[in-house]
Amino acid sequence: MLSRTAENLFWFSRYIERADATVRLLEVGYRVSILPNTDKGYRNEWEAIIESIGSKDEFIAKNKAFNRKNIEYFLLFDEGNPSSVINCFSKARENIRIARTAVTLEVWNAINTSFFEFSTYGNARYNTKNLLEIIDIVKRQVNTIRGTIVNTQLLNDGFDFLTIGTYFERADFTARLIDVKYYILLPSSDYIGSANDQFQWGMLLRSISSYRAYNWAYGTNEYSYSRIIDLLILNVDCPRSLAYSVGKISEHFRSLVNYYNQSSKAHNQAKELFKKLKTQTPDQISEYGLHEFLKSFLEQIDDLYDCLNHKYFRGIQ
Repeated sequence: MLSRTAENLFWFSRYIERADATVRLLEVGYRVSILPNTDKGYRNEWEAIIESIGSKDEFIAKNKAFNRKNIEYFLLFDEGNPSSVINCFSKARENIRIARTAVTLEVWNAINTSFFEFSTYGNARYNTKNLLEIIDIVKRQVNTIRGTIVNTQLLNDGFDFLTIGTYFERADFTARLIDVKYYILLPSSDYIGSANDQFQWGMLLRSISSYRAYNWAYGTNEYSYSRIIDLLILNVDCPRSLAYSVGKISEHFRSLVNYYNQSSKAHNQAKELFKKLKTQTPDQISEYGLHEFLKSFLEQIDDLYDCLNHKYFRGIQ
């Protein structure tokens, strides 16, 4: 496969996953915002969301206030925001157009339909009262695209790059989401275990479709810090966890190594990171510091992307 085609497939999947992640963040913001304000702790969950995705400077340059209306538009329809949902669908469509011969007709039709449906909704029908409706629309569109990929694509190197792109973005998002909940929304350790803390964890789990998984894994709906760390960071059976995502990345790097019959630094690094995640415990992460752990993890994901980029997209090593 040409390096450019591989890169297009990778970024197509990343942008689709990013669109999904963006609306899930919006859902967290909305759910948390309906909590009664006790005047204790961090109340601007909308600012926290912008901060978590690294777009605070861009947002401030265009808006005077961190309120729901401004942030919804910025994250959903602002064409000047590279990570807005409309831009994610547009960039995904452009990447797959360039790599058109590497995907099935069904995949091409799925992204086209999603792009035009979302564009029409934004231009003609959206208002802030419909946030939950549009969140459901984007989730459904993304799930349709994913399902079409799984059910129609040949399981070759192209499929590997598609899958790697998905899990790179998912690992990045899950880490940022945990961080915005724990490090930003709660002002100090005094609030851990409070009613607000429990509510926020519940909304976070619902937003990433892991609410029922938590109950199955631990037999309770009472949230504890250590169980949340275990489920969303270390649990290899949870599709949204960091360990699961890195495991999938490692698995498909191994597939590429076998397919091309060439060793890969990217595969070795992914394998090593997966091994570390499998051998750590919630207590070890707590002792190290959750925020510091997540920051380090995101840096390792960035390093892993550099290896991928050099090996498969630039042919440097």
